[in-house]
Amino acid sequence: MSLPRHAISLHRVALLLLDALSLGSGTLASAQQGRPGLLHGHVVVRASGEGVPGARVVLNAHDTIVADTGGRFDVVREEGHYLLEVSAPGYSPEAWRIKLRDGKTLEHVFELEPAYELPGVVVEGKRPPSDARFADFERRRHSGTGYFITQEQIERSRAATLVDVLASVRGIEQVCTANDCLAKMVRSPPGCLPQYFLDGHESTPYFARHTPPRDIRGIEIYRGSSETPAEFLGTNSGCGVIAIWTKSAP
Repeated sequence: MSLPRHAISLHRVALLLLDALSLGSGTLASAQQGRPGLLHGHVVVRASGEGVPGARVVLNAHDTIVADTGGRFDVVREEGHYLLEVSAPGYSPEAWRIKLRDGKTLEHVFELEPAYELPGVVVEGKRPPSDARFADFERRRHSGTGYFITQEQIERSRAATLVDVLASVRGIEQVCTANDCLAKMVRSPPGCLPQYFLDGHESTPYFARHTPPRDIRGIEIYRGSSETPAEFLGTNSGCGVIAIWTKSAP
């Protein structure tokens, strides 16, 4: 059965309209798909919400965008995932991951925290006690009173015993008996032997004079009470004082 002529014409018009609509819809979808994604960004202070002027935005560690005076910026890119690193002077840097979609607009607020600088801290190290006590040795050595022997001088002398070291000092003589050798101030009377101090403490002559030279850091020698400092006035300091400082004393 054939359709009337006017019915055929209406049918053709309907088909044409459907084709046009289909073509238009496809063109619109294609046009929308071809548009890049858009990000409207705003960098603000987290606490106040105020814009951060001139904030620096680095996109995927490559492209750099600078926000305007209000902290706003735009990013136009094709669809994909992006890493945004946002920083500004006086603020702690932050990073965000965002996804842009073709033809879509994304708005995002990026909040930064102020970077608080702690006041400088001065760390004062304490000198080891051994250095503190030896500072007094150096102070007295530069006062010009007494005679001083340093560790370097002892090492250069290659002396085998402490008495050998002391005997090299002007005003000290070595007195030897059958069993031992002693150091004595030349101007002291016979039998008047010097008072020994070992690391700041009064010591017996026998114990002190057997201190190995390799263990000694410094020696102070005072030939009489007139030049002896108050800290070394002991029971027998009138015969002279020999103060020995060892390397390992506390």
